[in-house]
Amino acid sequence: MAEERTNAAIKKFKNFLRSHPEIVEYVHENGIKWRDVFDDWVIFGEKNDVWKKYGMRAEDTEESHEKKKSSTFSLNKMLEVVDTIDTKQWQERLDTISGALTGIRSFIGQFQQNNEQNKQNDGNDPGSAEHPSSQPSDRSNSQNPFFF
Repeated sequence: MAEERTNAAIKKFKNFLRSHPEIVEYVHENGIKWRDVFDDWVIFGEKNDVWKKYGMRAEDTEESHEKKKSSTFSLNKMLEVVDTIDTKQWQERLDTISGALTGIRSFIGQFQQNNEQNKQNDGNDPGSAEHPSSQPSDRSNSQNPFFF
């Protein structure tokens, strides 16, 4: 279900870009990552001043005239921005990042554990200190995640 929502969001984002080719041109010329542009679109929506930095031309609508008139900071503007933020999608992204960080932590923990065991094994075996590379240990190879 989340995948369907993501695909729908991507389709809407592509339609937005098709209607504003100047954004595509700006991104290509300046080497901006599409993920950053997509994040801006998700957070701010299509009708925000953030698109001016991407070269989007202001349309002559009543909204653009009203924005020009009220260019000062207002609580209403802040509430509009907050209303356009999709909290569910941000929560999904944060959960994904959290899961990735947990995996990285456990991966690093395995290496630290292997290093500690190897140091203990090297200190207990007097023959290994004389010829450390003469015979690889079967125990360390079976614990090494990169040994096939």
